[in-house]
Amino acid sequence: MNLSEVKTIGSGLQRPEGVIAANDGTILTADARGQCSRINRDGTTAFFGAVGGLPNGICLDKSGNCIIANIGNGQVQSLSPDGRHEVLLIKAGSKKMNSPNFPFIDSRERLWVSNSTFRKNIEDSLTKPTPDGCIVLIENGSARIVAEEIVFANGITLDQKEEYLYVAETMKRDILRFKIAGDGSLHGREVYGPEFLGRLGFPDGIAFDEAGNLWVTFPMQNAVGYITPQGRLEIVLEDSEAIILKHPTNICFGWEDRRTAFIGSLEGGVIPYFTVPHPGMKLVHQNG
Repeated sequence: MNLSEVKTIGSGLQRPEGVIAANDGTILTADARGQCSRINRDGTTAFFGAVGGLPNGICLDKSGNCIIANIGNGQVQSLSPDGRHEVLLIKAGSKKMNSPNFPFIDSRERLWVSNSTFRKNIEDSLTKPTPDGCIVLIENGSARIVAEEIVFANGITLDQKEEYLYVAETMKRDILRFKIAGDGSLHGREVYGPEFLGRLGFPDGIAFDEAGNLWVTFPMQNAVGYITPQGRLEIVLEDSEAIILKHPTNICFGWEDRRTAFIGSLEGGVIPYFTVPHPGMKLVHQNG
């Protein structure tokens, strides 16, 4: 795909790391000022919430609440459309989650959350990577760690049949997947796709389309691509000069037939979007 095919929407955003497309066509993003944004189809942008910290990955529940992995204050939060919020997670068992990175809600309304590292200084985990990331499952108000020893756990998703959980293991430059048991426990850890995603292939956000392609954002490479069901990595967009893609971090699908991809980023003030060959996988808040 040529970069000229990529359009943008929204204005005035700061570090819109997380992005999600709502049913009514609006696009929600995280914002570095401890809030979220709501972008209408005509591009008008409004901000809501006062959640503090540094909102990172986001998703929507069936009621339209924005679930925030707040990597800045170590909380997972639920932000309602009217701007009120509550804290869903600080600890799992006795362990404090210092760096919640990305949330994902499955069809059973279980909430899966990646915690990148247990170190208080996240920069240490990037400059001196160690396997201290984990996956937390929140079910019926109770949180437990279901996978550990991940080298900077980042974006997560389940596949369409909800048989596996996938997680971007950023600092190892690979994607892991785990088989999901009936009780939510994870087993059979394995690398999905290439064992090594390239010199700048540090994966961040991930999301499936209905053809079984796992889309991946690469902030250090300024690129977006996907891993095919056969395990090949295909780069769709690369922007070496950061003209439109400014350290892309997350991807979601929305608008008509979920055929439009929207890209979150670390440095962008707008949201790039483009048409994709296959509909994005339907998430719990989406219908039609």
